Amino acid sequence: MALQPPLETERLYLRKATPDDAHFFLALLTSKGWLDNIGDRGVYTLADAEKYVEEKILPGYQVPGQGTMLCLLKSDGTIIGNTGIYDRPGLDLKDFGFAFLESFHGQGYAFEASVANLAHAKSHGINELLAITLPTNGPSLRLLGRLGFKREKMIRLEGDPEELVLLRRTSNTTT
Repeated sequence: MALQPPLETERLYLRKATPDDAHFFLALLTSKGWLDNIGDRGVYTLADAEKYVEEKILPGYQVPGQGTMLCLLKSDGTIIGNTGIYDRPGLDLKDFGFAFLESFHGQGYAFEASVANLAHAKSHGINELLAITLPTNGPSLRLLGRLGFKREKMIRLEGDPEELVLLRRTSNTTT
């Protein structure tokens, strides 16, 4: 699969993941923030992370404008997080999500990357999106609000132990 040219923001490059990025996914999926707010995905070793990339990340690129976009610092190429557009079972529209390593929280990177990823999705005709998060995840709720997502209701997706806040962003949102 050929990589598309990366998206670019003031401080970041955004690009598709490759199997070589398993080390980043191992760090992210075993971080306290991921485990507390998203959940255990059974990734505990580099081999688990390689399998996760192959089975969960790479298939998402089959639809233009969709999939995980890794966020890299322009200054040194460090992968600090990701944003993405996903098909999530139980939702009637595509789902927007993001996750960053904790040492990069609170610095505006998630907002910066999300704006670029949302514009990229819109350029591919993805004009309406959903997002879900735990009601206790204040930082994510605030960021989604800044990005133009509006709370709709509480939902419980199959297999999730907790209720989630469902938010929606429509095509007339300009962020």
